Amino acid sequence: MRVSGFIVTALIIASVITFPVAEAHILIVADSLSDSPYMYDEAKKVATTLKNRGYQVLELYRNNATVKNILKGMYGADAVIYAGHGGYMAGHYDGRGGNATPPFGLVARDGYIWSAGDMMMVNGTTFYAPFKDGIPAILLHACFSTGWVEDYEVKNPVETVYSFARMFTGAGANYYATAWDGAEIIYDFLSGARNFYEANQQNYEVINQSTLYNGTEVWRNDHGYAAFVGDWNGTFPRFNQTTPYDDAAAEEWYRTKSRPTFTGSKPVADFTYAYCGSTSIRTFAFTSTSYDPDGDNLTLTWNFGDGSTATGSNVTHTYAREGYYTVSLTAKDSNGLISVKKKTVTAGNPKPDLVVTGTRKSGSTLYIYIRNQGTAAARNFYTRVWYGSYSTRNYKQVYTGTLNPGASTTLKVYYSYYRGTVKVDYYNRVAEKSELNNLRKF
Repeated sequence: MRVSGFIVTALIIASVITFPVAEAHILIVADSLSDSPYMYDEAKKVATTLKNRGYQVLELYRNNATVKNILKGMYGADAVIYAGHGGYMAGHYDGRGGNATPPFGLVARDGYIWSAGDMMMVNGTTFYAPFKDGIPAILLHACFSTGWVEDYEVKNPVETVYSFARMFTGAGANYYATAWDGAEIIYDFLSGARNFYEANQQNYEVINQSTLYNGTEVWRNDHGYAAFVGDWNGTFPRFNQTTPYDDAAAEEWYRTKSRPTFTGSKPVADFTYAYCGSTSIRTFAFTSTSYDPDGDNLTLTWNFGDGSTATGSNVTHTYAREGYYTVSLTAKDSNGLISVKKKTVTAGNPKPDLVVTGTRKSGSTLYIYIRNQGTAAARNFYTRVWYGSYSTRNYKQVYTGTLNPGASTTLKVYYSYYRGTVKVDYYNRVAEKSELNNLRKF
């Protein structure tokens, strides 16, 4: 076994658990700063083991381990496993074994998730971690999480562990942290340990000492490299208690950061729609068919995909421009549980419209500027340039797979002439709103 620790300083300016039915997953975060490959390898091994056993796992490594992604990944998770750095604000620790004072934080790729008592804090906004009650929050190698920073034990390790743990335990999680390599506690559970007590007894370091701090029992051996705050009867979820990560629901939670309770079943969101009005095919009537299995009242919020929103069971909306729009309905019950349903509607008669907006010659390279000024994507077309008004020999052409509405692209071709003609969609494979604006002479 090997023990290790890291530190990142952030400037201030800069009982067995019964799991509810709500969908959940295992969140694994590792190596957010891309500077600790062994953390990445350790987490990947855990993730592979869990997935091979049928667990649904959300993995966030390196560039993907952003503040937003981590927080969204916490929503409704059945377990959180974090292998990475712990941060502190300047002036709150001397880096040489002195007193450490909160806030402490998880280090993400683009910032920090700070502790704020029983809550979390990002950019001055505080909120409760969106956990289900009793989940395991397991920290591997994060500084301060066990009272150690590199080779220094802080002067007040029990207080430090207590302060670090609160943003997890305040939301109902069981907090376990270790600086030992191997993620041993997780494999103890997978090998049959029924709860944290049994898993602890199988560990390389068995925690057998505790200190009462601010009314909370903090388990940590003198100069130990592991710590626990929570209910020893708490356990790790079974594979059949996890389901795929729900990004839409997590995104809606991230927007409001209201505290869910995760009791009972989450709602089921769905809706129907139809054109309405005798002359317009850009006006729709939307009807919610959402329900809650527990009979809870629902708050229904519509997003029409064009920047407009509405609330209620039955709504109408008129699109200013024709096109394809993704409509989403969010159903939230009285416990804060969320379900989102998305459908794509066709407003009007959208078509692509390709146009050559300009050309520029630089040396032997010709730059051709193409724009799709229509209201639908153009796919699988060729742009050809040739010398003079027409040529079957002296030409070059470039393939484009997809050009979305309003998007532009710049094509580069070798071209030795200063004059010529260019035509987008040379073979007329795209059904456009206008076929008369594809040709340009230069």
